This record gives sequence, structure tokens and C-alpha cells, in this order.
Amino acid sequence: MLSGYDRRQALADGTAGVITAILLVPQAMAYALLAGLPAQYGLYAAIVPPVVYALFGTSRTLAVGPVAVAALMVADALAGYAATEGEWIEGAIVLSAEVGLLLLIAGLLGLGRLIAFVSHPVLSGFTSAAALLILISQGGALLGIEITRGTAPVMLEALIARASAIDPATAATAAAAILALLLARTPTRRGLEAMGMTHDTAQLLTRTAPLLIVVAATVVMALIAGSGEPPVAVVGTIPGGMPTPGAGLFEATGWITLLPSAALIALIGYVESMTVARVLAARRRERVDPTRELVALGLANAGSALAGTMPVAGGFSRSVVNFEAGARTQVAAIITAALVAIVAVWFTDWFETLPRAVLAAIIVVAVAQLINLREAVSIMRFDRGDGITLAVTFVTVLLFGIEPGLVAGITLSLLIYVWRTSRPHMAVVGRVPGTEHYRNILRHDVERHPGTVIVRVDENIYFANTDAIRRFLLDALEQSDDPRYLVLAMTSVSYVDSSGLSLLENLDTELRLRGIELHLTEVKGPVADRLSRVTALEPLFAERVHLSLERAVRHLEAG
Repeated sequence: MLSGYDRRQALADGTAGVITAILLVPQAMAYALLAGLPAQYGLYAAIVPPVVYALFGTSRTLAVGPVAVAALMVADALAGYAATEGEWIEGAIVLSAEVGLLLLIAGLLGLGRLIAFVSHPVLSGFTSAAALLILISQGGALLGIEITRGTAPVMLEALIARASAIDPATAATAAAAILALLLARTPTRRGLEAMGMTHDTAQLLTRTAPLLIVVAATVVMALIAGSGEPPVAVVGTIPGGMPTPGAGLFEATGWITLLPSAALIALIGYVESMTVARVLAARRRERVDPTRELVALGLANAGSALAGTMPVAGGFSRSVVNFEAGARTQVAAIITAALVAIVAVWFTDWFETLPRAVLAAIIVVAVAQLINLREAVSIMRFDRGDGITLAVTFVTVLLFGIEPGLVAGITLSLLIYVWRTSRPHMAVVGRVPGTEHYRNILRHDVERHPGTVIVRVDENIYFANTDAIRRFLLDALEQSDDPRYLVLAMTSVSYVDSSGLSLLENLDTELRLRGIELHLTEVKGPVADRLSRVTALEPLFAERVHLSLERAVRHLEAG
């Protein structure tokens, strides 16, 4: 990764590391509170894991650390597990360890394609619903009231029931923070550009807004409070120092209980990380290795557990900031981690009067961007099945929680896939006049060959679709006058399971009894290798398997 590293790259990484650290410090504390942990645990998660990932990851710009969705999943997993703060912290550490172990095992087994089990509609619906859950969960902190964590209806009911207890000072602080964060984005950038600043410089300066707002709010609250109590809830004392190994990690009792939640956190964390890593790598024509990313993220989470803190993943907004700030290598991440460590050791007492409402505002503004209604509408218009999957995932997450919603979405997407492939597209084909191309007789003006029925199957042949394929083939023969040959074009068949094998064996026998010969054509090498070793199909592969449709037709016409 550091081959040919020069001063120019070092300057770019240094700038990116500083900018990302400025964004990460308030985000890390905010996401720790979102996970139900003390604020310092977010800082700890931004020190050790990024350094570990920097040593083993394949993305040059992925910013690993605490992320909003994983933090919410941690809170959801621990809500019914921990009764005290100590148990909550212990549970978070166990989750980090289990996430790390699961990702490491998946990486060692070469399961980089694990990302395929979460389809885009599932991820889109889940992310939007999780973001909405996060927004609702922050309602209490924004309004100065206590609400119970739970599903969206439960939290909304609690907010409505306690509306009369809203604290005006807290609500005003939150509103001011949200307004400042929003103004610090596009309006401030445009204002700086109007003053003659370049777009990139203006954009980078606006990234410092969250930390500046945090510092300003902390100072103002300290001045207002004086030597008395602050008028709003504040973060309070944040112990300074570096993260220390979790003392009770291997003596914890929740390993089995938390394992299902850890599996889902690992899956979503990996998918989120790979998604942003691929997007950023494509911009510079770089590549990331899915299997090595499993190992790197697994080690990062193992490092998080040993440091005694929460699970981590690659954050989308933070990685984009790191990329746009000019990061060239993971040296930027190491610089970011070093700066966060300096804050954790020497400057945590500066944030004692930081209003919790300001951290809630940072969460709200950050995760609001994850709700993508335009994409949802686009998916629903393009494909009804994908639209249903997205909607079911979204609604289930809101009504029943993170884990049931995610499992429902993944299950439904797999069921829809099986349903679709159980009804594969098939076509009777003929030759386009004057060519060697064969096309669907219902779509093109083609030549038919007397006594020969040619059928193309556009799907793998496996247990879910063998019956549909058999019916289509027999119907095609029934509709043909005096058929003597059935040619099965397997251009799109990449896999045949034991049910598909049984179909071919029985079809060959049944057609032979009816005086019809079965021929195969365009059989892919791996499929042919497996089928040709089956004793019952030896006669078929000896004489009736052809390289192309044109050769098959010429052979039959000449015979």
C-alpha cells in the first residue's frame, strides 16, 4: 500500500486525516450514545479498529469506526439483555468479539460473496427504516424527555404521551444545533464560494462544522451554567485515557444469547462497508478484495473487542469525507486515529458541558440522508417483486424491530428469487433466414425445421423448475407435427443439480419410448463435465451433444 509513497501523498493523507478526525470526534460520541454506551466508548471505537483495518484492508479510503446503523443494532440487541450499564458495556464488547470472529471465519472460508445475500432492495428498505427509527429514537434527547427504546409505534406513542413534559430549553438547543448543521452545509459552502474560495476548499471547511458547533455549544452551556447546574442535560464527565482491554470479555455469559444479533450486525456492517468501498474504489479505478475485506473487518472488530468497545464498520459519510479530503492511503486513517486518541487522553474534560441534544442533532442530520424515497420509488416502478421486498423490509423493521425486519427482507428476497427461477423463460426457436442465429419463433420471422423441435432454456436447471421445464418441453412436442428430434439448447444453463439430472435421464428414456431423440447443444464445459460422468447419460453424450445449434440442425438434416 505504501509502495512509492511520497511527500505529496503524505500531505494529502495528513489533510484528510485531520479533516476526518474533526468530523469523527463528535460523531463517535454521538454514535456511542445511540448504542446506549457512555460517550468515550465511541472515541475508543475510533482509535484501535481503524489502525487494525489500515494494516489489513484493501480499500485505500474506507473510514472504519462507529456507524449509526450498527450502533442502533447494538442498542436493539442489548435492550433485552442488559439491566445495568456494566452489563450493557459487557454486551457491546461481546458483540464486537462475535462480529469479529464471524467475519474472520467467513473470510478464511472465502465467503466474500456473502454480500449477495442482502439484495439492494433489502438494503435500501432496511437502511431507510433504520434511519427513521434512529430519528424517532432521538426524539427524547431532542425534546428533553425520557422515552423507552423499542419499535417505531412504541417510541411514537411514548413521545405523544409525554408531549406535555417537553423541556423548552432542550428543544431550543436542539433546534439551534440542527439549524446550524443544516446551514453549515450547502448555504455556507455557497457563501464561501461567492467570497472567492474554491469549491473543494469550501467543501472541506464545511466539514469542520459539527466539531465547531460542538465546541460552541459546550462553551455557551458552560458560561450559562457558571458554577451551577446546566439548564439542559449534558454529557457530563468523560473519563480521559486510552481504551483498555475488556476485563470480562471471556467470562461474559451472553455469547450464545447475542450470537444471532452479532451475525446480523456482521452481515450489515460488511455489506455497508463493501458498498462504500467499491463506490470509492471505482472513482479511482482501484479494486477491493471482498474476501480480504472480510478478514480486515473481522480483525478490526476483534481489535474493538480487545479495546473494550462497540462493533465497527466502514461509514459512508465519513469515508466520502476522507476521499474528498484527498486521502491516498490508509495512512490518513492512522492519522485520524492518532488525533482521536489525543482527544481521548487529554481533552475529554472539555466536553463535560456538551448538551446531549447537540449530539442528538448531529445524529439526526447525519442519518436523515440515509432515507432515500427517490430510490424506493424507482425500485418499485422498475420491478414489482423488488418493490414488495423493499416495502416489507421497511415496514417490518419499523413495526417489529431491526432483526425481524432484516430477516424478513432477506427471506422474502430469496423466496422471490426461487419463485422467479421456478418459472424460467423458455422459447421454441428457429433459424433467422440467411444466418446461423436462432431466435424465439414468437418474436421473429424464422425458419422452422420439419420433425425437429428446438427449445432454449434461459435458466439453470434445478429442483424448483424441473417440473415447469418438463411441461414446456412436452407441450412444445405436442404442438409440433410428427416430431422426431427434440434439441435442448443449454446456452444459459450454468448449473444442473440432482433434480435436473433426474429430469434429463427420465426425459431421455420417455422420449426414446415415443420414438423421439433428445439432443443437447451448447452445453457449458463445467455442466458437461458433470453430466458426462453419469452412466445413464453416456449414450447421450457419446452421439447427441453438439457444439452449436447450427451444427445440431445440420447433423439432424443430414441424418
